[in-house]
Amino acid sequence: MVQLLLATLIGLAAQDAKKAQDDVLQKRDGGLLVGKILKVEAAGFEVLVNGEKEPRKLLFRDLMPYSVYRARLDRIDKTSGTARMDLAEFCVAQGLFSQAVREFEEAGKLDKNLEAQAKKRRDDAHNEDARSKFEEAKKFHQKKDYEEAVKLLHLLLEARYEGTPYQGEAKTLVAKITEEVKTEKDELRKQIEADKAKKEAAKENVKVQQEADLFNRTVAMLEDAQKAWGEALDNEPKNQTKAEKAWKAAELSLIAAKRNVDAMIKTNDVELIKKARELDKQADLWLVRTYYRLGRLFASDLNYPTALEWLNKAMKIPHDEATDHMINEVLLTITQLKMRERAAGRGY
Repeated sequence: MVQLLLATLIGLAAQDAKKAQDDVLQKRDGGLLVGKILKVEAAGFEVLVNGEKEPRKLLFRDLMPYSVYRARLDRIDKTSGTARMDLAEFCVAQGLFSQAVREFEEAGKLDKNLEAQAKKRRDDAHNEDARSKFEEAKKFHQKKDYEEAVKLLHLLLEARYEGTPYQGEAKTLVAKITEEVKTEKDELRKQIEADKAKKEAAKENVKVQQEADLFNRTVAMLEDAQKAWGEALDNEPKNQTKAEKAWKAAELSLIAAKRNVDAMIKTNDVELIKKARELDKQADLWLVRTYYRLGRLFASDLNYPTALEWLNKAMKIPHDEATDHMINEVLLTITQLKMRERAAGRGY
């Protein structure tokens, strides 16, 4: 049992060791190749990809530069100044300026004969590193990707980029972006406020239009009521049923008009409230007249209970002295007639 466990552990360790030795190369199209680099050539690698029987040639131009850099770094003599110098020049050619700076520094440390040349090339790569970052930051700025632009510019403001001509330009561009962001925020705030004001104005216009429509409908209801009232007068002598129907139609229009008046009085429009109160007075005037005529109509048919209902409704609506006198005359007449009926019934 112990031997089996030991064999299993040894097998797993061997697999892990094999995996650790695998090279991973990233292609420019985003794919990954895992296997073993067999040979480093001037323009590429010879690689045996896992799962394939024959090695293949991979050109540096088809691989991501940093992936190639790491693979070459793992295979050079790291104690050789010349090897580090060659790798540094590769990095410069591939645009890996930060890595180039590091390799030039290592080359100068390892080989005194290369120190002066390595320092000059290191300074060139350092300036090129700053330039490339600044150019990339400008591209982000042109696309209004301020966040990415500022990230790069803040790198250039670090101490390690002091002495490069791009640190001052980075400060200037940061200030410009800060001002642009502030301006855009101010414009956005103004636009939001303008949109809000526009919506509120539109909402107010709708409200005003609704109130105007309500006023016009109320005026139309009063006109309908007066028209129905006139029809009732025309029908009263010859067809009391039609007259009653017309006066009741007038009542419905007038009650609906007063409901609209109540709604208008609750608004904040002083002028509309004033007009609504005038309409209310007109509605009351015609409502009293309508109730009076209905009361008189039923009284003439000797339907005193119904006549009293309509006349009492008229009494509850504000009215002038002349109208009050007419209502009370009919009420007095009904009272006298009912008194006579009761008196006659009792033998008086």
